[in-house]
Amino acid sequence: MQRSNPLTQAPPEEPVEVGEIRDDVLGEQVIVSGPQTPLPSVSAPAGAAPWPRLQVEDHRLITVAGLHGGAGASTVAAMLGEHAFDAGVGWPTAAGWVRPLPTLRVVVVARTHWRGLEAAEAFTQQWLAGELTDSRLLGLILVDDAPRLMESQRRTVKRVLGKIPAGAHIPWVENWRIHRPDFTNPPKRLQKIIRTFHTKAEED
Repeated sequence: MQRSNPLTQAPPEEPVEVGEIRDDVLGEQVIVSGPQTPLPSVSAPAGAAPWPRLQVEDHRLITVAGLHGGAGASTVAAMLGEHAFDAGVGWPTAAGWVRPLPTLRVVVVARTHWRGLEAAEAFTQQWLAGELTDSRLLGLILVDDAPRLMESQRRTVKRVLGKIPAGAHIPWVENWRIHRPDFTNPPKRLQKIIRTFHTKAEED
């Protein structure tokens, strides 16, 4: 008797609904507001290499970029929807044949581990110093790398998010470790983050 292969008979995976997300870092606050433009009084870190540029020909409403590998940019781009484009790692600038070239509206993403927060600190300092004005920075989203952050991480998250026009924090979501995130009906915290960045992008 020939047995069927259980691997080919597996039912399609059902989306897993994620409940409301509790944020132990920002509490009830969802968006942190900071300087809307670079500050003349801020200098770039001495000896810092210029942030790497990305040439982007896909000019959607929002361009999402990671500040390091594994930042979570693809997840954030999926969360922001079809009008968002995942550009990879770097600082995106518009390229292509269209003239005049548009000014990209950029959301940057980093994790909350040491590498991500270090990259976020360096990037925000360069932006404040006026070295990243070839595209428009909408804000920064920090994505948790573990279920619980240490107090030093929490302090850094709050400080870094206050250095750019709009900062958001996505706490750890356990279901995302084993299931593809389903953003068809996201929790209210994510809905507000999505609305905020879409509204800021549409202000142009």
